[in-house]
Amino acid sequence: MGITNRLQPDEVTNLCNTVSEPNDKPGPDGLSDIDRFARFLRATKAPARDASQAATAAAKRGADLFDKIGCATCHVPALTTAAAGTKINGGTFTIPDALGGITFHPYGDFLLHNVGTGDGIVQSMTEHYGRKAYQITWKNLSMEGYHSTQNKMRTAPLWGVRLQPRLMHDGASLTFRDAIVRHRGEASEVIERFHKLHKGDQEALIEFLKSL
Repeated sequence: MGITNRLQPDEVTNLCNTVSEPNDKPGPDGLSDIDRFARFLRATKAPARDASQAATAAAKRGADLFDKIGCATCHVPALTTAAAGTKINGGTFTIPDALGGITFHPYGDFLLHNVGTGDGIVQSMTEHYGRKAYQITWKNLSMEGYHSTQNKMRTAPLWGVRLQPRLMHDGASLTFRDAIVRHRGEASEVIERFHKLHKGDQEALIEFLKSL
């Protein structure tokens, strides 16, 4: 969001930068804005599944097909949070009991994948990693690997997808079928399997998506 904080303390440019770094500093209660923002996000919930829709025979069949043809490779049905007491963000946050070891169902892995719909834009190194980006050896980061992200998109979780009027990262898909068949790249084999399904099975998979 362009606001420096204890996790990203370095401003990219000094132009028009008249405020000391980091911009986001703790208040009298010891919390900074990034802490309050994180607390707000942790307290929100994704829309619940449509239980009636999920209970239909078609949706149940579609759920099996979703996993069988490989959609669940990226749209992972369940993830589990780190154990309580685990330190993250460089030790600045400790997972509390309320958040530790919780299994949730996002239908997404939150990782970057090339599914053929990328915009070709590579994030600026300095904007993403700070002014010292080229002075630091980042774990698992190479220039080749960095530039390969130009057509990758982060997997969007599918929870609540039935409430979205437009689909995919660019909102260009108006139906579930449109969104499915747009997948290419790493998802090519999965989409090939989808096309090979009988029409009734394709519709069952879509009925499953309507329950999320």
